[in-house]
Amino acid sequence: MRKLTWNCDLKGCYHDKACPKLGLFDECFPGKIGMGDVDGIVEINGNFLILEWKAFTSEIPRGQELMFERLTALATNILVVVVSGDPETMEVRSYRHIWRGKVWAAVDTDLDGLKERIQKWVEKVTWG
Repeated sequence: MRKLTWNCDLKGCYHDKACPKLGLFDECFPGKIGMGDVDGIVEINGNFLILEWKAFTSEIPRGQELMFERLTALATNILVVVVSGDPETMEVRSYRHIWRGKVWAAVDTDLDGLKERIQKWVEKVTWG
């Protein structure tokens, strides 16, 4: 397993020291629009898997949901997987995917089930 090499004791809190303050760009956009981050992304053979983690909830904020719907409708080689779970313990409760502009129903699962879903995507984009 890849390990983050950041040493909080030496360098301070990773979130405070190494993550950009995206809220500083909010004034660039109209209304309540603001930049979001991506929790994980991978590309295989021109296909993209975006992982978005939601701690303790399965709700996707409507603005983010619209963005993912529109992004996946424009580019059918993008799959978004939204996970509900605890990022500290990596306990997974459920996931839903967004593909071809549609938000699919949540699937109750655990970490192994999520890994199986990701591996199925890998098989599909690797072997067709």
